[in-house]
Amino acid sequence: MNEDIKKIIDCLKEGLKEDPSTIIFGKLNDGFTGIHEEADSLKLGKYYDLLKITNGARCGDIDFWSYSEFESRQYVLSDIQDDKESWLAIGQILYEPLIMNRFDGNVYKLDEDGTTMNGFGELDFFLINDVFGSGYCRVIPDSEQDDWFLFLKEKRIISD
Repeated sequence: MNEDIKKIIDCLKEGLKEDPSTIIFGKLNDGFTGIHEEADSLKLGKYYDLLKITNGARCGDIDFWSYSEFESRQYVLSDIQDDKESWLAIGQILYEPLIMNRFDGNVYKLDEDGTTMNGFGELDFFLINDVFGSGYCRVIPDSEQDDWFLFLKEKRIISD
């Protein structure tokens, strides 16, 4: 995982701890240490690295599943027609599944129909640009006054 992402997450964790009311829109958990490195890194692909830094997260209207939630959230993949073993449900955007190709690390939102995918690029790119960057406005409609987006600005992750 990109070192810049780790630094951003650490900075945001501190900011979220400073104000308990931020739990409404943001939560970055401590990283998960009980991961079996060899088996889980193969099963989870690049998502494995994110879980080691934050075991589940709420980033405004984007959620990432924790390790304990992970297995129970894979049901959203049942309608995918191609190789289901290639895909992982890693979270949600506005309650629509966020999935990742386990082998190349590319992230997609699975639309309501369960078959249409909108791509965001590789996981690190998605995190830097769309979760922790100004691309959040592209992903989340009408987000200029969104608490998460304003928090990112307040912490100078995003410039005005």
